[in-house]
Amino acid sequence: MKAYRTAAAVTAAALVLCCASCGDKTNKDSSKAADKKKNITSSAVEESSAEDAQTTSGEDSGEPALTAVDGQFIMQAYDMLQSSQYVLRLTYTDPEGFDTDIYRVVDGDDYYEVQTNEIGESGCISVNGEAYDFDNVCGIYRRRTQGKPETLIETVVEERLPATDTNVDPNEAADLEVEEYTYTGGTYITVMDFYFDKVTGVPVRYTTRYMVEQENGDEGMTETRTVKEIMYGAGGELTATDGESHELDRTVFDTSFISKLADFDGMSPEQKLGYCQAIFVTANVTADELTEAGFDEEKLKKISYEELTSLVYTYGYDL
Repeated sequence: MKAYRTAAAVTAAALVLCCASCGDKTNKDSSKAADKKKNITSSAVEESSAEDAQTTSGEDSGEPALTAVDGQFIMQAYDMLQSSQYVLRLTYTDPEGFDTDIYRVVDGDDYYEVQTNEIGESGCISVNGEAYDFDNVCGIYRRRTQGKPETLIETVVEERLPATDTNVDPNEAADLEVEEYTYTGGTYITVMDFYFDKVTGVPVRYTTRYMVEQENGDEGMTETRTVKEIMYGAGGELTATDGESHELDRTVFDTSFISKLADFDGMSPEQKLGYCQAIFVTANVTADELTEAGFDEEKLKKISYEELTSLVYTYGYDL
C-alpha cells in the first residue's frame, strides 16, 4: 500500500487550518495540493479570517472572550519557543497512524529542521542568512524564502485563537492540564487540544482535529504531535525540561551537504523533465498516477519543488 498518499493529503489540510482543502478526499485525488508534506510542525491561519475565529460564548454573554494569550500553559510553552536558542523534538502522527519525527535546532536567526519518516528525510537550514529547503528523498534543494519554521503553539498564540472546551477528554484532563483552542473559517472547524504536564507545565502532546461544519456526524481527521524534548536558553547553555543543562549542538549548522544535492530551481525545463522521470522510476510513481494527478510531459517541464516532492511522497514507494 502506498501509505503516504493519505498522509500527504492531511498535511495539506494542516497547512491552511481549514481555510481551503480540509474537505478534499484523502486518497490519490488529493495530489492536487502542491505543498502537502512540508511544515507539518505548524499550521498557517489566513490573517483575513483570524477575526472570524474570535466568536465565543463569552462574547454572547457580554464577557470578554478568552483567547490563547490568556492561557497559562500555552503561553509558558510559547515563551520557551521564543528563547534565542532552543531544541525541539516531536513526533507527528497522521490520521492513519503513520509517524514523522521532527528535530529542530534554533540559534538566533540560524535554524535547522529535519523531518524523518519511513520514506526518508527532508527539511530546511539557515546559516548566516544562507537558507535552503532540502529533500534527500528526491535529492534536491532550493533557496529558501520562507522564515523560521514555527510550531502550532506559536501560530495559535499569535493568531489569538479563542479558548473552547468542546473536545476535552475528561480522562486525559485527570492526569494532564488541557487547553483547547478553535479556529472557525468558512465551512471548516479546527479544534486544537494541548496537553501539559501538571507539575512542570511542559507540553506533552497536542492534537489537531479537522471537521466540516455542514456534514452531520462528521468525525473529522485527527493529527497528533507528541513532544519528545524541549530545551531552551541563551549563550549556548540550554535548560532541558528535567532541569538539566546542556550545550547547544551547533554541528547541525553545516550546509556542506547541500552541494551533494541537485539545484532544482536552477534546472532548465528539459532538465526538470529528465530528472523527474528518473525520480519517478526510482520511487515507483506510475504513468497512470501522473495522469491522474494531471501531469503530462509539458507540465513536468514546469513542475515546482513542492509539486515534485508532493508527487513522490503521495504516490511513491510501497510501504
